[in-house]
Amino acid sequence: MIDNSNFLGNGFGMGNRGRPKIDVTDTDLVELNNFIDLLLFLSKQQERFNQISNKTDFSDDEIKLIKSNLREMNVHKKRIETLEIIRFKTKTTQQLTDLEKEILSYDLSKRDDFFNCHKALNTYIRLEKITHSEIKRIDHKVRNERIQKVRKEQTDGQKRRKENERRKYFLGGVVLKYSQFLKDNYLFGPQDSEEAILQHLLEDFIVCNYLSDVTNDNEDKAANVRKVIKNNHSEIIEKIRNVAREIENDKRR
Repeated sequence: MIDNSNFLGNGFGMGNRGRPKIDVTDTDLVELNNFIDLLLFLSKQQERFNQISNKTDFSDDEIKLIKSNLREMNVHKKRIETLEIIRFKTKTTQQLTDLEKEILSYDLSKRDDFFNCHKALNTYIRLEKITHSEIKRIDHKVRNERIQKVRKEQTDGQKRRKENERRKYFLGGVVLKYSQFLKDNYLFGPQDSEEAILQHLLEDFIVCNYLSDVTNDNEDKAANVRKVIKNNHSEIIEKIRNVAREIENDKRR
């Protein structure tokens, strides 16, 4: 097969959508002339440009023709890059697709093969663009789903934290209310803190539970049980006092 990569160029341009505005300059005309001179086969619009290329003044229709050829020249560069990439794949372990095999099968020294190769390259580029867009769309979708999941988890966590804070605030108000009630009824002094009141109530509650198991008519035994508990011989009382010490050393006090 003859390597005619330098001669790739035809009238099968890519789609017309989203075309950037092209202002024709003398440099553009020189580049376009050089490009067309290297082509083995010319499209109709390239032949038409050859007929006016030596002019110095162009009509509006001729300017449009020049711009169209400039766009085709830019697309040609993309096709050249794509063809070289496909050729390079033959030197690797990558498997060629059916379309890639078709593109490489054309003999670019033959006119029909030349233009058919261009058609195939344009199709290949268009499919590659669609594939990349689809990959980006899927990646974007997956990324959005992950973001939504994280946001939901954060929202749920915030709701739980707010509920916990609300509950703590409520319970704090309950403790203060009961403490004030006990102080107002002279069961505790005004100097007693809420922490001390709670500790005292808990210890008395444990003592009462123990005493309920003691025969009520044996006052000596009951007094002895109370004494043992109050002298730290009760594991549960010791745990309560450990909690009290932790509360006392809490930096949030």
